[in-house]
Amino acid sequence: MSSSSLFAAVALVGGLVASGFAGPALGQDAAKDIARCQALYSQWSRYDSASHYSKQLDVDMAAEECRNGHAQAGIADFRRILERGRIPLPATESAETTK
Repeated sequence: MSSSSLFAAVALVGGLVASGFAGPALGQDAAKDIARCQALYSQWSRYDSASHYSKQLDVDMAAEECRNGHAQAGIADFRRILERGRIPLPATESAETTK
């Protein structure tokens, strides 16, 4: 499965949560985690998707973790990928780490 397919799946779950269809089942924390996964993937995609700084497999695995309900692990992996590539964290992610 490609990262674009995985990201589409993460986006779908995020859309369901945002629209309230899966909200009670997943909860607000899960919705925030999914949004963070999406933001981190978008940041990687914007800066690094066409380069060779990070391995595509690492990104695929992080997206898979987010999609399979292990968002905290996926977020941690995405953060390591971005930091390793010297890609700035998205603004919301940077603000959370300074608290």
